[in-house]
Amino acid sequence: MKWRDAARALGLLATCWFLIAAMPAHAQNPVAPPNVEWRQDSDPAQRYLQRSLEIFEFKRAAAAGVERGREIFYFKCWMCHNEFAKQAPRLDGLFKRETMVMGMPVNEDNVKNQIRNGSPNMASYKTTLGEADISDLVAFIREKCCWDSDAPPLNPRYIAH
Repeated sequence: MKWRDAARALGLLATCWFLIAAMPAHAQNPVAPPNVEWRQDSDPAQRYLQRSLEIFEFKRAAAAGVERGREIFYFKCWMCHNEFAKQAPRLDGLFKRETMVMGMPVNEDNVKNQIRNGSPNMASYKTTLGEADISDLVAFIREKCCWDSDAPPLNPRYIAH
């Protein structure tokens, strides 16, 4: 019985060795692709994953500011705070109101704390969004919130021909 286990292990090792030897040289030593139009000064390892980093960090539309806040709102907030919402409040014109739903006065610090800590009917985003994310999100809510659901944020890479 023991020699069968040893034979299986040896066969598995030989298969792995064959697969590694059969790999092309560029797959064994990955190199960052040369097409970089964003973050040209960044680390080559980050440039290799450039598009996925933009999506993961909510930076497809903009690196910072209101447009980045629009993207964060679309992916994190819109599902509850949209024009069809029955339970969550609409956020357009939030900074023109006197108080929020929980009774606190509307100001930037209270809105940020609401996003960070949530409430009985709202999720907490303190472990999901960083301070820069929350600042960009609040900037969007203050300046441009919200939009028609039939017109989501534009893809900046889309070029109509």
